[in-house]
Amino acid sequence: MRIVFYLPHDHRTLAPVLRRTLDTYLAFISAGGGALTSGEDPDISEAAFPLTPEFWEEARRHIEKSRFEHLDEMEQDSFWFRTLTKRGFDTWVHLIGGESDPTGYEFSFRSRLPWREPSGEYSVLSVKVPMQFLEDQGPEKAFELAQALAEPLPFSTGHAGLSLSFTRGRSRLLPLLKDHLVRHPGWDVPRASTWGMEEGIDGIHWMTFLGAPLLDTLGGPNAIRARLQHPETTVQELTGCRAVIRLGPAPLAGDTKLGETLPAYRELARFLEPWLMPSAPFVPFEGYTPEEMRHWWRRFLEPPPAAISDPRDG
Repeated sequence: MRIVFYLPHDHRTLAPVLRRTLDTYLAFISAGGGALTSGEDPDISEAAFPLTPEFWEEARRHIEKSRFEHLDEMEQDSFWFRTLTKRGFDTWVHLIGGESDPTGYEFSFRSRLPWREPSGEYSVLSVKVPMQFLEDQGPEKAFELAQALAEPLPFSTGHAGLSLSFTRGRSRLLPLLKDHLVRHPGWDVPRASTWGMEEGIDGIHWMTFLGAPLLDTLGGPNAIRARLQHPETTVQELTGCRAVIRLGPAPLAGDTKLGETLPAYRELARFLEPWLMPSAPFVPFEGYTPEEMRHWWRRFLEPPPAAISDPRDG
């Protein structure tokens, strides 16, 4: 399961709360025996490294303190201006629960480039827990984790739900998963880039977090409740004029061949359609035609395929 927040702020604005989010995540996963053991950071090492006490301190320092002022104030032929604009982000800290045998635990923060006039990019905070966490701790604990992470973050939008995780070979594996993605629409494929999202919503998920100004545009929590009629859908207000929409007690993958078409997800997709951010024009999946990409992105907006009946049932 993946929990992600899109943050329309530079690192210097987010730095005061990032240590808190990391400590919150560590507290939740350690209670169930999970841990982060390896790290990746292009400014620390070119390869994954074990999280020794020294590297933990370095990783925390990277999270807690922004190093760069506005790029507009740098010389354009300087080393850091060329480095930052080439890689497309300010700071990236990526902590995982195993290098050669990933455990499914992951904490990742990537901050956008600090221009004086902000671009359409977002800073992104993303965490993952394995399916074993859901099985052992239960979906309510996963919901509590998402809420606890959301509490200090000035997010624009965010979401949580079942998500594919590619440690390597994404471009090679995605074409092999076409039939599975169609059959199980509740699984998400993480977005490769936030460029051009503006105020868009990144798909339909078990949980959808809404902040300003989008929540006001949608009419606020009460207006959303009035529009969403599925009995398992809840809309909960959060502090700071924010809200979270939850589609049932647990995330669902669905199975269109068995008629499990996820009606609550479809209802939310119809409500949010004007704000849904299309994936195909920006990050097409390798090996997918434009029509296949369109069909996948609109999987909750178009009529579901008919369930396949089992002759043994007759």
